[in-house]
Amino acid sequence: MSLKNHGITSETIKKLILGAGVIYKNLKYASNAWTGTVIGATSGGIKFHYEAQWLDVAVDGATVLVKGVSKQKVGESATLEGQMTEVTEQILVDSLHLVEETSEDATYKKYVTKSNITEDDYLENIAYVGKLSNGQNIIIIMPNALCTEAFEIEAKNAEQTTFAVKFECTADLTNDTLDKLDIGIYYPKPAA
Repeated sequence: MSLKNHGITSETIKKLILGAGVIYKNLKYASNAWTGTVIGATSGGIKFHYEAQWLDVAVDGATVLVKGVSKQKVGESATLEGQMTEVTEQILVDSLHLVEETSEDATYKKYVTKSNITEDDYLENIAYVGKLSNGQNIIIIMPNALCTEAFEIEAKNAEQTTFAVKFECTADLTNDTLDKLDIGIYYPKPAA
């Protein structure tokens, strides 16, 4: 067999991720359909980041890493972030962990920050939904998501204003073990 100088196959064109995708909250599959809420319009793309944390185990007599011994997974983290260009009441509440207070002006709702987060501040999940070049979706769901990004708006004339949201995946205390996150990655099956 001769070695190839590229990895392109006849299937490559069907497996590209096209476009930025969409951020959903509380996405779930039930009754043969996906349901959830789009959190709003983004600008500049969406970033999913997963990282495992590793411990290098030192064993006397081994001066190199040893398969099955030297590398031990000791944790993991995952985030989903994007630049929101649409400001909605719900994205402000979800990202800043706000509570409503009585407004002095009856034509406005007034929100204030809390001194600490509560169970209500965790979303059931946050999800990335992207589109493959074959028209099928790729879906990444991070359960128990908490928005941890600072809120900053820098508005300028003749420029589009955005603000960052960054959601972190957390484990649920009802799990028997707390050594991994319950991230779900849904990749479409090949057509039969």
